[in-house]
Amino acid sequence: MIVINDKYNVVLDPDTLTVGVSRPGFYKVTLAPIEDQITVMEAAVDDLFNCLDPTSGFKMSQPNREGMLSKAGFMTFFMLGITFGILAVAIVFIALGGGA
Repeated sequence: MIVINDKYNVVLDPDTLTVGVSRPGFYKVTLAPIEDQITVMEAAVDDLFNCLDPTSGFKMSQPNREGMLSKAGFMTFFMLGITFGILAVAIVFIALGGGA
């Protein structure tokens, strides 16, 4: 057996190229603990991909919050548009001589 990581007790069986868990005294070649971690990571990746869809919600968010990202994005850019619009009109008025 080839020890990959002593801290997490991960070993590699060189005959079958299978990754497994080691314990003091014997080596048990199984993928169950590693598959559990992969399942957790896949759930996190799925949640990140769901963040790209503005009509969905996060897994850890409050219930019935679907679509809030779309509304928040609209309000953000609406306020930015209003702000820059007022700023552009103010610059035009100042350029035309309204600045006393």
